[in-house]
Amino acid sequence: MRPSSILSKIHIKTPKPELQLFQFPKLSEISYKDLPNNGFGINNYFIPKTKFNHWPVYIKIQNTKITTEIKRIQGDLLKLREDLLNFNPNYKLTINSTAGIVNIKGNVVEEIKNYLDKNSTSTQ
Repeated sequence: MRPSSILSKIHIKTPKPELQLFQFPKLSEISYKDLPNNGFGINNYFIPKTKFNHWPVYIKIQNTKITTEIKRIQGDLLKLREDLLNFNPNYKLTINSTAGIVNIKGNVVEEIKNYLDKNSTSTQ
């Protein structure tokens, strides 16, 4: 017999290193300041610009109905609605919170873009 055939039948078990299990801290030892969530989405929102550095504010025309659509809203849409109504209380707003879209009755694209430029804190 060849030695390789003998060695293939012998199984030597190597000792495995003992793993330390991660110990989670007790809930009574954790402060809310230690948690990674920064509270985004509660009373704040973010509207990212497009790759061409434009606001995602569009005019939407369906037959004779003209609306302004703000897309890509992340965070608290109700806070954005409140801010827009403080800016102009005559706006007729509808919110689609699942898609992150706000629709405003009428063509107010330039007003909304100017409002977002004025109140923007991003450096894009």
